[in-house]
Amino acid sequence: MSHESTTKTDVDATIARMAGRISHLEPGPVASLRRDPVAGAGSAAFWQLLAENDIRASGEFLARWATVIQAIAILTPKGSHRSKPSAHNRGRPMGTALFEAGISHQRLASLLSAKGQMRRDLVLRTCRRLSAQDAVRFDLRTLASFVLFESEDAARWIARKYYTAANNAAKSHTQ
Repeated sequence: MSHESTTKTDVDATIARMAGRISHLEPGPVASLRRDPVAGAGSAAFWQLLAENDIRASGEFLARWATVIQAIAILTPKGSHRSKPSAHNRGRPMGTALFEAGISHQRLASLLSAKGQMRRDLVLRTCRRLSAQDAVRFDLRTLASFVLFESEDAARWIARKYYTAANNAAKSHTQ
């Protein structure tokens, strides 16, 4: 799957598969993915995931894939139990998870407006913050689209779901 031939449908299926695979790795390989997976020669687990999913990325697109895989690893629960859940939860929007984790409006705005390396850095920082809390599982397809394609549609979807959750919380608080 090269950048030119990558479609959103391909990525959606790949992300769910990768998240499941990462959740079943031993702690050592997952830890290597949580750090910079392309530093030096890179993490063996990173290259295996790319090969298993026929991802032939290079340059900037490789850096974007590295961020997505690193984010999934950061969000994957720690430990070696085989029943460990995947970080992917198709039914929970990313924006909802961000609101419920207490990500501020300002942090959200910074994340959504960032581009390139800054976007990748903020995504990883946000995922680290989310991983410190319970129930961080959310729809990783949105995260992948936001990072891989720098999709404005993904940014809008994140914002819509964040502010919908905020509005619902405000309504239930006043009732």
